[in-house]
Amino acid sequence: MSEVAQETQAFVEAAGMTNVGLARTGNEDAFLIATLQRSLVVQNASAAAKNEGARDSLAGTLLIVADGMGGEGGGDIASRVAVETVASYLLDALPRAPPVVVPAGEGTATSVQAQLFSAILAGDSRVKEAARHSSTPRMGTTLTLALVLWPSLYVAHVGDTRCYLLREGQFSRLTTDHTMAQKLIDEAVPPVESDSPLHDVLWNSLGGAEQRPDPQLVELELKLGDRLLLCTDGLTKHVSDPEILLALSAQEPNATQCARLIELANAGGGSDNVTVLVANVLSSAPTTHSA
Repeated sequence: MSEVAQETQAFVEAAGMTNVGLARTGNEDAFLIATLQRSLVVQNASAAAKNEGARDSLAGTLLIVADGMGGEGGGDIASRVAVETVASYLLDALPRAPPVVVPAGEGTATSVQAQLFSAILAGDSRVKEAARHSSTPRMGTTLTLALVLWPSLYVAHVGDTRCYLLREGQFSRLTTDHTMAQKLIDEAVPPVESDSPLHDVLWNSLGGAEQRPDPQLVELELKLGDRLLLCTDGLTKHVSDPEILLALSAQEPNATQCARLIELANAGGGSDNVTVLVANVLSSAPTTHSA
């Protein structure tokens, strides 16, 4: 007698919103919410092959936020080019099979992390190329992405956009700001004032420097009910983590929470563009199969 096993499935429900803020005349932020999906459409085949069926293969859910810099139109070009390049690279490069961990002694990154690293470098290259053909040769951008391949979450991060995880009331930041102020704090230098301009100076970005970016890569296992937040520093300059937690804890649609967070950022000063993505990991019907 065969055993029947149930495999837990999940889907990601996400919403995003961007706002120019109260002090800027243009918006240099960019964001993307996408399903990476590959399809096999059988046009003709033998009966046995047809029985296998043509099906869509869900590769994952991709969330990206970028905060451009450069002024005079350069920042919005940099963020848009970076988001488009990274997303296109991952669509072509991500393996169709589940992630495979690199064997011990051959590195510490999974194959997915390696693809994310390469995607970031591709984005950096394209931003630098765009800068060479523009009037703002020093354009650059931050970029933070979250890729959900259930049950795994992969985060790749450059700059001071952030990714947060809310799990069972516990709110944690998964990324570290790549600012000179944070670097000094990490090196146990005397405290940096909260209004120091060093909080706005990035040492790590796409296209903003001659050296290539050094992305932070994070991998963890998700649980049903987890909530993700990706945001630019237009939010975190004016809204504290406890205030963000309170807003995310409300039982409201994701789009409503995005709007509420942007409203809080503008009420707190609105000195920058602000972009917010909120995503929930929800349960879908379990898949039943014979063992």
